[in-house]
Amino acid sequence: MKPSELSAVILAAGYSSRMGFFKPLAALDGRAALEWAVRSAAEAGIGDIVVVTGFRREETAICAARAGARPVFNPRFSEGMLSSVQTGAASLSSSSRAFFLLPADIPTVRPATVRLLARYASFRGITYPLFRGERGHPPLIGASFIPHILNYSGEGGLKRFLEMREKSAVDLAVADEGVLLDMDEPEDFERMCRRAESIHIPSPAERQALFSIAGTPEEVLAHSVKVASVALRLARALRRGADRELLESACLLHDICRALPEHDAAGKVFLDVCGFSAVAAIASCHMNIPPRAAPEAKLLYLADKLVRGTSLVPLAERKRHALEKFGNDPNARSNIAKRFARARRIARWVEKEAGESIGSILGEGNHTLDGSH
Repeated sequence: MKPSELSAVILAAGYSSRMGFFKPLAALDGRAALEWAVRSAAEAGIGDIVVVTGFRREETAICAARAGARPVFNPRFSEGMLSSVQTGAASLSSSSRAFFLLPADIPTVRPATVRLLARYASFRGITYPLFRGERGHPPLIGASFIPHILNYSGEGGLKRFLEMREKSAVDLAVADEGVLLDMDEPEDFERMCRRAESIHIPSPAERQALFSIAGTPEEVLAHSVKVASVALRLARALRRGADRELLESACLLHDICRALPEHDAAGKVFLDVCGFSAVAAIASCHMNIPPRAAPEAKLLYLADKLVRGTSLVPLAERKRHALEKFGNDPNARSNIAKRFARARRIARWVEKEAGESIGSILGEGNHTLDGSH
């Protein structure tokens, strides 16, 4: 389904009694948690976004409207979450084909994850995001279930209601730890704040999920770890620093789709779709780097040329190996020459910025870029 055919119900009615402060309005990197949740749906193109209010109704409604959502008050909010789900579901347009359900205290789900889930929307089905084998939020619930939700009064609330519809459910693996992260305790909130500050960078657990979804071979992972190590050593030597967090992720993920044709382009598309466009922009440069590339792209490009498998080798040796492998193709020979000429220019740039040789930086002082002793 198109995202414009879908709705989102964001729950922000509870008391937040365990936290000690009102979670929907708590600031994460300069924005209220509720605004983060609304933005996840809005940036994914969801047509109608409803925020169910209750406790601190007026403040929450103002925040929801400012973020672009439609506030709806639940007069029965003290009865628990099911009453808020019912209030939100009852307020949806009759044209809505399915709706996302997201508590406001799970605010850092990426818009890309919402877009991915939207592809699997079903009027009569339920789709769950699955992070490393564990279901999270927001479930995407087909609109055919709305009348049953409105009439449900059984024990166990919505959780039990959904458990009884398991035959209609499917799971979608995602690389978004945010589908599991809530704010029940103060330490959860502190972790959420750290995540919000670097939301554009995948966490180590998210990187593992990306590798799993892409089916990246183990030998490629080992190569990427070595490339990251080399690139970070180069970065630390520069007088003008690079974004090391971005650099490390781009290095570790640059060959994620190595088994596919034109793996650099395939990797860029994959990372973009998963919500890591900043990383994708750097990682995709490791084969063909554009003019005026970012420092992180330059360092990845050079490090990738200095590593064969998991071994650090001189550029001249890497070039010889490439020519031996593809030397019968004139176009390939030309491209190889261009790529390694570019790598040498980047190496000279690094040495100028660092004030020392590549060999010295990498602890290989007995080798030059040409492999001589």
